[in-house]
Amino acid sequence: MRFVLAAAALVAVFTAVAVPARAHTAAPGPQCGGTLWKLMTLSDTGKTGVSWAGASTTIADISKLAAPVRVPSARSTTFQRNNWQLSAVIQRYRMASNGEIVLQLFDIPSATYMNAYMPAPQCLPTTARGRAQMLAARNGFMKECPAVTNQWQLLGARADMSGVGFWNPVKTTLGALQNGAELRPLTRLVITQGCGHF
Repeated sequence: MRFVLAAAALVAVFTAVAVPARAHTAAPGPQCGGTLWKLMTLSDTGKTGVSWAGASTTIADISKLAAPVRVPSARSTTFQRNNWQLSAVIQRYRMASNGEIVLQLFDIPSATYMNAYMPAPQCLPTTARGRAQMLAARNGFMKECPAVTNQWQLLGARADMSGVGFWNPVKTTLGALQNGAELRPLTRLVITQGCGHF
């Protein structure tokens, strides 16, 4: 009887250890959707109201924006209606479970972090505005920089980029601004230093 109980306990311990290991190495899933997904992929009804030329900004300036009391489900703020342009260091990056590539950006002068996202191709509807540009930004990054995994990787590359403003209700992601502001989706990304550029 003692042998059976010991064996059962050993199996339970092995299972508890083995399951997280499988989850840890699993490939990112294809999940798309959610109440804010259309905003994240520029496929919402307000997409044509986004100023594509955008405006130059910095992570420091974005960090000072007042977040809406409630995260809007429609493109209702100035931040959401611009394709912002900025330069920053890509400190870390990883693949999210829905296939998005998450970039943790860093602004050296202000020592401020912010997140930016590149949508997964399978989650981009054909009606998404700037779909070709979004895919070009993602494909260029994947071609030039080390392979993306579902674990955070240090990079330290400098880049010029453009992205549409998005208010994220989740502020616990590594690098998230306290006001929840992000560039999501990125519509342009050009590596200027790092990933083979000098």
